Amino acid sequence: MEYEELRGVALIKDLETGVQKIHSYSFAKFLEDRNLAEIISMADTIQELMENTRETAHRVAQDRVYKMTMVIERLEKLLEANRSEKRRLLERAKKIKIR
Repeated sequence: MEYEELRGVALIKDLETGVQKIHSYSFAKFLEDRNLAEIISMADTIQELMENTRETAHRVAQDRVYKMTMVIERLEKLLEANRSEKRRLLERAKKIKIR
């Protein structure tokens, strides 16, 4: 691959340290091809890259909030079902004691 022909910048994750870094896209691709880094995103300019990163982070945060909301709703349903089952069992126990 001709790395010199690649243009732009890239946000990468260093696979050894886990640190995110910004490099030229050509160098980032070189690192990725050698399994030393993972390209997270790329753009023509650093400003564009940072805007894309902020937008991505916002979408990820919204997705996490949605998933957390779904989990909380499921837990609330399970808790309510558990309470209903507990009431039902207590009612059965009272009927058995009376007999």
